[in-house]
Amino acid sequence: MTDINEDELARLTEAGLEKCMRRMTEVSPGAWQLAGVRVFSGEARGAIRGSEREGKPVAAIRIKIKGDVPFITAIIFDPEDIKHISRCFAEEIYFGPISDGQPDVTVIEIGNILLNALANALLRGLKRSAVPSVPAHFQGDCGSIEKWLGAGPGTFTVISARFTMQREGRAAGAEILAFLPPPLTAPEPPL
Repeated sequence: MTDINEDELARLTEAGLEKCMRRMTEVSPGAWQLAGVRVFSGEARGAIRGSEREGKPVAAIRIKIKGDVPFITAIIFDPEDIKHISRCFAEEIYFGPISDGQPDVTVIEIGNILLNALANALLRGLKRSAVPSVPAHFQGDCGSIEKWLGAGPGTFTVISARFTMQREGRAAGAEILAFLPPPLTAPEPPL
């Protein structure tokens, strides 16, 4: 339990991700920019099935944050943008695809960097410690992404951070999501 509210979660998220994206812009050929942060109470299904994604293929990078109260973080993006996202981070795609159904390792590392920046900012604010899982990648429709993420049913405090990546006149957008279960964000009971 904590005294942290939605505004504070949004501020922590924004500060952590802006700092990370500023550094990514400094060291990579692309420009990374946070477009907005929202914090709301909702189900994983609603957050994943945005109107712009319904009926379209979706790709995701997921990190599970394992601690006394575990939570899920993910980046959701259009699988058509995988090569562009990778090129925004690295001059060349160094490793090539893992397999036909997997992206190059660069996009997984981007997920690792961004999701750990988010998790670290949240854990500091929540005064918790935890260990992130190895990042994993999946592609499918919204329903299969929802099942794969494993947030489960119920109401969460959902953090949504939209961002863009630009390079050589081309831009792509993606969304970072965190699903915080009630024990992480419930107010402290009065004494």
